[in-house]
Amino acid sequence: MKLLEQILSEMGADTLKSFTVIPRFGGYFRSVKSINEFGENKIVLVLRKEVVTVTGEKLEVGKYFEEDIFIKGEIKEVKIDK
Repeated sequence: MKLLEQILSEMGADTLKSFTVIPRFGGYFRSVKSINEFGENKIVLVLRKEVVTVTGEKLEVGKYFEEDIFIKGEIKEVKIDK
Protein backbone atom coordinates (compact mmCIF):
# COMPACT_ATOMS: atom_id res chain seq x y z
CA MET A 1 0.00 0.00 0.00
CA LYS A 2 2.94 2.34 0.57
CA LEU A 3 3.80 2.27 -3.14
CA LEU A 4 0.25 3.32 -4.05
CA GLU A 5 0.35 6.13 -1.48
CA GLN A 6 3.72 7.33 -2.81
CA ILE A 7 2.50 7.31 -6.43
CA LEU A 8 -0.68 9.20 -5.53
CA SER A 9 1.27 11.71 -3.46
CA GLU A 10 3.73 12.40 -6.29
CA MET A 11 0.78 12.94 -8.65
CA GLY A 12 -0.69 15.48 -6.25
CA ALA A 13 -3.59 13.31 -5.12
CA ASP A 14 -4.96 13.32 -1.60
CA THR A 15 -4.34 9.74 -0.47
CA LEU A 16 -7.04 10.06 2.20
CA LYS A 17 -9.65 10.42 -0.55
CA SER A 18 -8.25 8.03 -3.10
CA PHE A 19 -9.83 5.12 -4.88
CA THR A 20 -8.80 2.38 -7.25
CA VAL A 21 -11.03 0.79 -9.90
CA ILE A 22 -10.18 -2.55 -11.51
CA PRO A 23 -12.11 -3.15 -14.78
CA ARG A 24 -14.71 -5.95 -14.65
CA PHE A 25 -13.85 -6.65 -11.01
CA GLY A 26 -14.68 -3.72 -8.71
CA GLY A 27 -13.12 -0.88 -6.79
CA TYR A 28 -11.55 0.10 -3.47
CA PHE A 29 -12.56 3.41 -1.87
CA ARG A 30 -11.03 5.11 1.20
CA SER A 31 -12.34 7.57 3.83
CA VAL A 32 -15.98 6.55 3.42
CA LYS A 33 -18.15 7.94 6.22
CA SER A 34 -21.43 6.34 5.12
CA ILE A 35 -23.37 4.75 2.27
CA ASN A 36 -26.16 7.10 1.19
CA GLU A 37 -27.71 4.93 -1.53
CA PHE A 38 -27.25 1.30 -2.47
CA GLY A 39 -28.53 -0.59 -5.48
CA GLU A 40 -27.38 -3.05 -8.13
CA ASN A 41 -26.64 -0.20 -10.58
CA LYS A 42 -25.72 2.69 -8.27
CA ILE A 43 -23.93 3.18 -4.94
CA VAL A 44 -23.54 6.62 -3.37
CA LEU A 45 -20.70 7.01 -0.85
CA VAL A 46 -20.37 9.96 1.54
CA LEU A 47 -16.82 11.05 2.33
CA ARG A 48 -15.75 13.95 4.55
CA LYS A 49 -16.36 16.73 2.02
CA GLU A 50 -17.33 14.86 -1.14
CA VAL A 51 -20.04 12.53 -2.36
CA VAL A 52 -18.88 9.74 -4.67
CA THR A 53 -21.43 8.14 -7.00
CA VAL A 54 -20.45 4.77 -8.43
CA THR A 55 -22.56 3.47 -11.32
CA GLY A 56 -22.34 0.17 -13.15
CA GLU A 57 -23.83 -3.30 -13.25
CA LYS A 58 -24.18 -6.02 -10.59
CA LEU A 59 -22.69 -3.76 -7.91
CA GLU A 60 -22.45 -5.10 -4.38
CA VAL A 61 -20.49 -4.25 -1.25
CA GLY A 62 -17.72 -6.80 -0.73
CA LYS A 63 -16.26 -5.40 2.51
CA TYR A 64 -16.79 -2.23 4.55
CA PHE A 65 -14.34 -1.77 7.43
CA GLU A 66 -12.88 1.30 9.16
CA GLU A 67 -13.89 3.78 6.43
CA ASP A 68 -12.60 1.56 3.61
CA ILE A 69 -15.01 -0.13 1.23
CA PHE A 70 -14.60 -2.70 -1.52
CA ILE A 71 -17.31 -2.68 -4.19
CA LYS A 72 -17.65 -5.72 -6.45
CA GLY A 73 -19.11 -5.56 -9.94
CA GLU A 74 -18.71 -3.83 -13.30
CA ILE A 75 -17.96 -0.19 -12.43
CA LYS A 76 -18.66 2.02 -15.44
CA GLU A 77 -18.43 5.50 -13.92
CA VAL A 78 -17.23 7.25 -10.77
CA LYS A 79 -18.50 10.78 -10.19
CA ILE A 80 -17.24 13.07 -7.41
CA ASP A 81 -19.39 15.96 -6.15
CA LYS A 82 -18.59 18.46 -3.43
